[in-house]
Amino acid sequence: MHTHSDTLVPAVDAWPVCDPYGSAGPDHLDGDYLLPPPNPAARVGAPLGPADRRRLDLHAALTIRGIAPRPGDQFAVNAISSLGDAVTAAVLRWISSDD
Repeated sequence: MHTHSDTLVPAVDAWPVCDPYGSAGPDHLDGDYLLPPPNPAARVGAPLGPADRRRLDLHAALTIRGIAPRPGDQFAVNAISSLGDAVTAAVLRWISSDD
């Protein structure tokens, strides 16, 4: 019976073959680099309006639940977020409910 143990290669040796970007591992960052951490002082100074904040909250809640947006959903999200805090809070509660 033939075993495949003679064809197994350690992952570190197979990395250049499996790497679609052509780097030889974490030590070789040819042309690639790590991004620095965000600088809070460099953020845009304009605060979000209430409707924009509610719109982002709705998108975040849908994303957390794994609900992908469909064509036309942006109009519904914009309409809901324009209805005020109470309506948006109710929709967010429905989205995040585990029932």
